Amino acid sequence: MSQLERIYYMDQQIRTYDGVTAKSVANHFEVSDRTIKRDIEYLRDRLGAPIEWNPEQNRYEYTSPWDRLAFADIRSLMTMAFIQAILEKQPYIPIVSDELSQRLKKIFAGPFETISDRVRYELPDMEALQEQHAFDLCQAMLEKQWVDVRYRDSGGKESDRRIAPLRLINYGGKWYCVAYDEGRQALRTFALKRFLQLSLSQDAVSGMPEEETIEQFLRDSYGIFKGKPIGKAVLRFYGGAARAVQEQVWHPQQELRTLTAEELPDPSVPQPVIDLTLPARDWTELLGRALRCGRYCEVLSPPEFRQLWQDEIAALAKLAELAAQPGPT
Repeated sequence: MSQLERIYYMDQQIRTYDGVTAKSVANHFEVSDRTIKRDIEYLRDRLGAPIEWNPEQNRYEYTSPWDRLAFADIRSLMTMAFIQAILEKQPYIPIVSDELSQRLKKIFAGPFETISDRVRYELPDMEALQEQHAFDLCQAMLEKQWVDVRYRDSGGKESDRRIAPLRLINYGGKWYCVAYDEGRQALRTFALKRFLQLSLSQDAVSGMPEEETIEQFLRDSYGIFKGKPIGKAVLRFYGGAARAVQEQVWHPQQELRTLTAEELPDPSVPQPVIDLTLPARDWTELLGRALRCGRYCEVLSPPEFRQLWQDEIAALAKLAELAAQPGPT
């Protein structure tokens, strides 16, 4: 058992029975009395517990109220250590309370602070979200208010929208808002980095889709392109890529099938060979994932998706051919 578990146990024993002996704790964890006395010193000197020896009762007691460890067991403290580590990375939690941060730092003095310092969260292309935008969107969801935004789409076109925020999603390090678009009378997914302006309306939202409709919109298709699928994509993976896909969940409705030796298009291809089938709203994100696997992924269907994949490979081949040509001397 770790020192953290022993410390937590002693704290609980003192709370429950008003005191604890080093020998009883040593027997419980099957360690020496000397080890427990070092733990008591740590509890007093590093965590600030008012723990002292009471010779009349022949046990250790708290000489004044102390509740730093009262709220949690050891697993909860570990959980809070991970939360503290996340708070250190502002893009993961865009709205951070200074008061909460200070409380956590106080709780995590000593060993728990060491844990949170050694936990790192790293996502490629992590986007920061403006705190005020995050606050306003959450306020709108809480109070059921419309939000007026100036939005720039992926093609650079700007438009004014009135939306009712329903979900905030961090997907692959990027922030999105699933909202009801008043003008289009439909659910839409907005990239928050494209909100140029945002302001809360005083008008209350009414007539929103049911929760089940919203959840169906979120789970229908692969990736961040939400909504009713335009079709099912089938991708074939080879070798190491196939083994990796076996352990991944790309979509709750995905289907995996391992090809038999008789079904292999060429017995010399890297094995295993696995076909992945899943619903998609848009081919863009799936195309990127297929291309990242290089020659270990083939797009099989539908025909329009396969054609996009082939066109992209042809464009890459042309680029590589141009790069191989000698430059001007």
